[in-house]
Amino acid sequence: MIDVNKQKFFLAPMAEITTPPFRKCVRKFDPDTVLYSEMLSAAAVKGGAMHNEPFMMKNENDEPFVYQLLGGDPEVMADACVILQDRGCSGIDINMGCSAPDIVKKFQGSRILSDIKAASEIVEKCRAVCRCSLSVKMRSGFEETDESYLLEFAKMLQGEGVDYITLHPRHGKLSFRRNADWRLVKLLKDNLSIPVVGNGDIITAEDAKRCIDDTGCDALMIGRGAVTSPWIFALSRKLIETGNYSLEVDLLKTYTDVMRDTANMLPENLHKSRAHRFSFYFMKNFTFAHDLMKKIRNLDRIEFMIETLGEYLDRNPHERVKIFAGGR
Repeated sequence: MIDVNKQKFFLAPMAEITTPPFRKCVRKFDPDTVLYSEMLSAAAVKGGAMHNEPFMMKNENDEPFVYQLLGGDPEVMADACVILQDRGCSGIDINMGCSAPDIVKKFQGSRILSDIKAASEIVEKCRAVCRCSLSVKMRSGFEETDESYLLEFAKMLQGEGVDYITLHPRHGKLSFRRNADWRLVKLLKDNLSIPVVGNGDIITAEDAKRCIDDTGCDALMIGRGAVTSPWIFALSRKLIETGNYSLEVDLLKTYTDVMRDTANMLPENLHKSRAHRFSFYFMKNFTFAHDLMKKIRNLDRIEFMIETLGEYLDRNPHERVKIFAGGR
């Protein structure tokens, strides 16, 4: 089970990113962050699709660990919950946030937010079979943000027995445009009795502290900011608990560890896509990120991607180690 107030920080589930190698990296920096799988199709889980196996793989130290489940059929979702919790996990999260066109046209992800009755049926069926924590990650609406409807929807989730809600405060049609409206996180926190996890536009430890201070939310979920900075959970925890943080990070070693684990832990057909997705965000740590990523995008083999960053740092050795310090 997930103790939101104890764990405090959550790694957002991200397709092609929250792989076992990346989760292993995050865990090295912080032992308590709640880790999430990539988004899993309930139909594929129920059908025993072999291509799904790498996405369901767990590291030995992943716990506390949550499987994130995508689907719109209540019975299929419930059956997938049973299969996943039998594999061992602390929780299962229902995706009501993905806004990709191929997802919403199947009545999945953020599209479910448009039908409160259908959403209620999905949660009811999943809650009936889940012995572990059951949560929902949602946006503030499908095509628009209506605060009254958002609150009605969240109270429905609470009434159906979800243990906590994570809110990304943008509606589905916005994708990642405009700023996340943290005021909506506060709205849920002020009106629900279950924990509320805030999400959206948290890039630094200072952002994390400000979000908690401004909204009163019980915990934070960080996605894109954590791919660029897998150490963000460690810094944020230190800042919130002690008022200060200090950390030295070897960027080449961190990148190399994730990439080599990708090569060793995942099937070869996933190497290029997963390596490129991680690199896209991680290269933002360097001055000439655009040029670096342009070179990496043309590479198929992981060892050549590592070599490319190594050669860059040979020319720019002052960028290899990054020192983070802040607080009072």
